Amino acid sequence: MLKKTLAAVLAVIISVCALASCADKDSSSSNSSSKASSSSSGASSSAAEIQGPGAADTTDTSTEEVPDPALVIDGENVDITDLTICTIDGNDIDFDTFRYYYYYTLAKYTSTYGATMDTIKDTEGGFDLFLTDVITAIKQEYVAPALAKENGLELTDDEKQEIQEQIEQAKTEAGGEETFNEQLKSYYLTPELFETMLTNATIYQKVYDNLFTHEGIYATSQEDFRKIVQDPEQYCREIHIMIPYYAQVELDDSTASTYDSLSLSEKIYAKQAAYYQLDSDAIQQAKEKSKELAESLLKEAQETEDFGKLVEREGYDIGLEDSTNGYYFTPDSTGYPTSLIEAAFALDENEISSDLVADETYGYFIIKRLPIDMDYVENNIESMIESYDAPNFEKIYQDYMSKMKVTYFDQWDKLTADSVS
Repeated sequence: MLKKTLAAVLAVIISVCALASCADKDSSSSNSSSKASSSSSGASSSAAEIQGPGAADTTDTSTEEVPDPALVIDGENVDITDLTICTIDGNDIDFDTFRYYYYYTLAKYTSTYGATMDTIKDTEGGFDLFLTDVITAIKQEYVAPALAKENGLELTDDEKQEIQEQIEQAKTEAGGEETFNEQLKSYYLTPELFETMLTNATIYQKVYDNLFTHEGIYATSQEDFRKIVQDPEQYCREIHIMIPYYAQVELDDSTASTYDSLSLSEKIYAKQAAYYQLDSDAIQQAKEKSKELAESLLKEAQETEDFGKLVEREGYDIGLEDSTNGYYFTPDSTGYPTSLIEAAFALDENEISSDLVADETYGYFIIKRLPIDMDYVENNIESMIESYDAPNFEKIYQDYMSKMKVTYFDQWDKLTADSVS
């Protein structure tokens, strides 16, 4: 039970504090809950990708074996008691904090690239790059506190009390403090670090709410946004028919017999499963069949009076199962194929693309650009502003991190891929 609870808490911590997660959350809020990139893939990011090491399977109730903290340099154990690995903008980073982000970064390398520490060791300059990413992950933790201090934002007594209540609740659900601490260990955490992360997450949320949303100093005002969203060079609303490469793959008899009764997400899963079992020649044949389908749908799209119905009937984008609203994005929006954005902005309102828009990952798109619906904008203006401001939010974070001064302990240059456990 605790492992699931702790995983949920850690997911909140990391998704709140990690810059990449913040940006992704913001950019997804401009329209429906799904975007072309996530819905068309049939799968979202796994919990392991955002929770750190030890959380590879949040449904597993077993405790992962994690070695005791140790640091070995030149074949000798280094005393890690009160050891400051580095100092970032005046903040001393102890070994426990460094170790957590060391293994957190390694888990991200594995989930994103399939890389292990052996891979990193065997890559020229790989370990140095890895350490740079570890420090970047730690830097992210100190941007929100710096912004809070700069803008006079402090946690209230109630907020501090809520943090303590969260900790006590986790201990209770664990069955006691001893079990709680053992579970923290499986996440490469200590009780002190866990509390610090909860505190930083709370500070981050306060900074975000006060500075980056609700007319905060870094947020676009509603008045300005209403003008921006109606500028056809700055904002686009579109719907599309997405025909993925797996659209025409043949299914086994059992799956084919029930296919029509499946939900769209189930249909996508079934088609993807069959597609990824094909050899290279069969994959090429499937792609050619999908292109033939896309070309026939392009002709039909240019003749129909109800493009939305065609989207709902033939499209594979879960985010457009209800095609009423469509997608809203800017030329710089993330989370959408670049080819889709460029093609949509090249259209006039109510125009349908005259050619198929190909994307290496998703297949083919047939696009229709729609007029901006100001009623929709007014009903969703806060989330749309958050999406619009996401790149600026990221830039502010990156600028803060680039200016942070880092000093390292005197044996930093002796660290190797075998030093930390």
